[in-house]
Amino acid sequence: MLEVRNIIKKFGDFTALDNISFNLKEGELVSLLGTNGCGKTTTIKIIVGFQEETSGSIKYGGKPMLQKQRSRVIGWAPQDDSFFGNLTLTENLIYFGNLNDVERKEAKQRATELLKLLKLNHKAKTLAKDLSGGMKRRLNMAIAMMHDPKILILDEPEAGVDPMSRVTLWEVVKEVKKKGTTILLVTHNLIETESIADRIIIMDAGKVIFEDTPKKLKLKYKQRNIENAFKKAVEKR
Repeated sequence: MLEVRNIIKKFGDFTALDNISFNLKEGELVSLLGTNGCGKTTTIKIIVGFQEETSGSIKYGGKPMLQKQRSRVIGWAPQDDSFFGNLTLTENLIYFGNLNDVERKEAKQRATELLKLLKLNHKAKTLAKDLSGGMKRRLNMAIAMMHDPKILILDEPEAGVDPMSRVTLWEVVKEVKKKGTTILLVTHNLIETESIADRIIIMDAGKVIFEDTPKKLKLKYKQRNIENAFKKAVEKR
């Protein structure tokens, strides 16, 4: 479905991404893992078209995607709030839908559907600034999904939320996956990753060092615990 092929990203003399390649298959959830500074954020920004690769290519359906084309089929829910605090949830969704060329009537209908799917329908008329941390993360997801993207990228959606909100958030992620959306999940939560990810990709120092199932990771490093297996994988570097 989506192919990341031989991507190199340089900032002056510094190589942030060193010839990375991986793919996303239709309908699966893939977790992108790695220590801070390993290149995950740069990878995401290139995939969604916020930054341009130095070399390499992003392909969708076997065809190369220009930088400006990527946001049409990819939705990105960043860590930071991506909405207007003084607008209601519905107003935010309609506004961002219009920005992505979703007609107003369709945007209203899609906003209603997404608020229900993400368990926010009871907050439809609430100002976004008055939401809890967990609800704000889900509103970010809803905004990213307004143009009905085939691929959804979630950048540490559980960061800074309380335990109860975290449980609800993971439930929502599973529901979104059931709808057939392909998800790339950037997270530090290895335990949750093991239970919901079809595959994992581990990055370190700008390189992809592992791409397979959580089970295969544990088998490779002869560990029963995924956290220990991850530690071994990074330490081998």
